[in-house]
Amino acid sequence: MSMTSNSASALVTENVSDRLLRIVDIHFDPVHGSAFWLDREAALKLDARRQIKSIQDLELLGNLSASDLCQHPLLHYIPRRFHHRLDQLTIGQTAGTTSLVPAGDRELRRSTAVWSAFHTNEFDEAFVLPFIEAAGHVGFPANEQWLFIGPSGPHIIGKVVRHLATAMGSLDPFSVDFDPRWVKKLPEESIARQRYLDHVVEQAMAIIQTQPITVLFTTPPVLEALARVMSQAQRHRICGVHYGGMAISSQQMQRFQTELFPRAIHLSGYGNTLMGCCLELSTASGRQLDYYPFGSRLLLEVVSDKGDVMPPGELGRVRLTRLDETMLIVRLLERDFAVSIAPPVNAPSDFHLPGLRNPGPRLADVPQLAIGLY
Repeated sequence: MSMTSNSASALVTENVSDRLLRIVDIHFDPVHGSAFWLDREAALKLDARRQIKSIQDLELLGNLSASDLCQHPLLHYIPRRFHHRLDQLTIGQTAGTTSLVPAGDRELRRSTAVWSAFHTNEFDEAFVLPFIEAAGHVGFPANEQWLFIGPSGPHIIGKVVRHLATAMGSLDPFSVDFDPRWVKKLPEESIARQRYLDHVVEQAMAIIQTQPITVLFTTPPVLEALARVMSQAQRHRICGVHYGGMAISSQQMQRFQTELFPRAIHLSGYGNTLMGCCLELSTASGRQLDYYPFGSRLLLEVVSDKGDVMPPGELGRVRLTRLDETMLIVRLLERDFAVSIAPPVNAPSDFHLPGLRNPGPRLADVPQLAIGLY
């Protein structure tokens, strides 16, 4: 199976072991593999295609870091066999920041953001199919009018949201651009930050007042600000709310669900431009926020400070492995911490791997608007 597959749905039936072997074979092909992984293989003196036969064997490759993924052009991570078909790739960038770093006797600006690529099938498998399956499972409304308040770029969600809405039978979504990187530069509690949020909310309200908006997709802080200026009739018209971009607590979710938008189905997603998106499979009031990967392309672990995998129910740092033809990402430590949870029960069959409960930054002083969707 390769990027010439008939559909992304064919890929999700593949088990993890088979997918691992296929992806390793592609990225470590001596002629057509990816430059980054071939260089790492040589540096580690490995024969990856012979030595890596299980998920546990990925330890031989070490842990990737955001720094590893920032040091080379994006094409170094994409196998050479696909370089003649770059028109079939969708790219995006994570929500990293730009900072000054030493460079000899001067300083250079270097971004900690990471570019990521997805083939058409992988894009569907990473972002669209998980939402469609989860939405069908929880009864998220179809054929409605969406309003998206979030970044149009370089984050990938600006490219994803149209596919989510239209796959649900809805019109191309109305949207308001929100630049999280600019917000990060504005001091907390500053007039400038409040004026920017007011500017975003004003644009959103202009749409809500003239269009029959019934589904909202944004971050919790933006939704909170929007709810404060919407009338009760406008809030009660909302039948679906999709959350992304930053952590949301069970308490916040319950307030949105029972007080502010009581007639809506509330569904949260967890992910980013690098990995794709994991979805909730419950909309019960007062629930824990449990997120599950879709198919066999994304493995989520919770690890201790020493790197030991934590059993279900234990808190630790999120570590991800992405098994895609376009990009192979191995044991990348995320900023977030979460509780490891067992695979879901009574769920669509494509959600069959362990997930995460209540993921988010461990520090309490993370700026509330310093976010980037997906």
